[in-house]
Amino acid sequence: MARLPTDVETEIDRFCNNIKQNTYTRSVDIALATIYILKKLIGESKWSNASELITLIRSQAHRLNQGQPVDSITFNITRRILKLIREVSVRIIHGKNEGSDISLTLQAVLNDRTATSTINDDDHTEENLQPKKQQTQNSITETNPINNIEGGVSVLRLKPELMDDLNWYSSEIELSVKNLSQQALAHIHANELILTLGYSYTVEQFFKYAASKKRQFHVFILEHAPFFTGHKMAINLSQLNIPVTVVTDSAVFAIMARVNKIVIGTRSLLANGGLTAKSGTYNLALAAKHYNVPLLVCAPTYKFSPTYLPSFDPVMCNSFPSPENILSYESIFQSSLDIVVPMHDYVPPELVTLIIGSGMGNAPSYVYRIVSELYSAEDNDLERLQKESLK
Repeated sequence: MARLPTDVETEIDRFCNNIKQNTYTRSVDIALATIYILKKLIGESKWSNASELITLIRSQAHRLNQGQPVDSITFNITRRILKLIREVSVRIIHGKNEGSDISLTLQAVLNDRTATSTINDDDHTEENLQPKKQQTQNSITETNPINNIEGGVSVLRLKPELMDDLNWYSSEIELSVKNLSQQALAHIHANELILTLGYSYTVEQFFKYAASKKRQFHVFILEHAPFFTGHKMAINLSQLNIPVTVVTDSAVFAIMARVNKIVIGTRSLLANGGLTAKSGTYNLALAAKHYNVPLLVCAPTYKFSPTYLPSFDPVMCNSFPSPENILSYESIFQSSLDIVVPMHDYVPPELVTLIIGSGMGNAPSYVYRIVSELYSAEDNDLERLQKESLK
């Protein structure tokens, strides 16, 4: 593997340090920073074809995701760009324009070549057609695997089109929260009482858009102890004259009967429709299920992950900040207590009512279809490879 340019190495190191120091306050900032680094890697690194570029990006994926035990945003952005590389490669090979109605995949290329080779064969009898087609397909698969198709696209043809697609993708990420918030009027109705947990930039914009359209509603905000990020949400919404009430986390079950719906954000949306969100979300979801209160999750598409998490591992899939907010280090009980402060909860899909993405809302059971359209199946193993490298 060729050595990365010094500027790219510096940008990657800076990005990793910013992640470890929690410099990025919003998830969209992490997504845009990841796109910027990968654009720099594509533009300044040495590679001769699409296959080499894919290998180069995959080799840096684990490094970029360091310090993100819960968030899969960097992996998701990397997967999406890898699929863009494959799509651009196929588009160049087939000469299809970006706006073509024909959806092409690399497997479609193989099937097309197989059919062409079979039809042009001299023997067209019915009994020989299927064997020859199977033989031809096996021959193509052996001699022209997918990597060879990607290897047939040179850097001179691939880079300009790929950069255009990456610029478009970056703009899509920047507008994702705005596009999501514009669905607020379809979900927030007049004089509703809506419950949320802590602070979420996406949920804040969701409420702000509804308020800007003169929709009247009241927001109950769980304060999200011990970090009390709900206070920030209350201040920001009250400045827009949105009626708010801050509620202690322990009162969530008591007030649930009065709530019309719940709107929350998420850190990562998994392929089975489950999600990882801030601590306290699981208790909130259980109370909502008991009272049959709809639970709506705001999740831009860059948070959709192809991974599954059937059971939440509090060690491998969480982060633990200092317990200073709960018990001071100067306390006389400090030496005799073990204090664990998990940052996130896992919420299974059966507790989620609706996923509000950048497009229309979808049921949790439909998330896997969206994921299959966003990413290529051969890139779904990035997290597994990272875990194996840590053993």
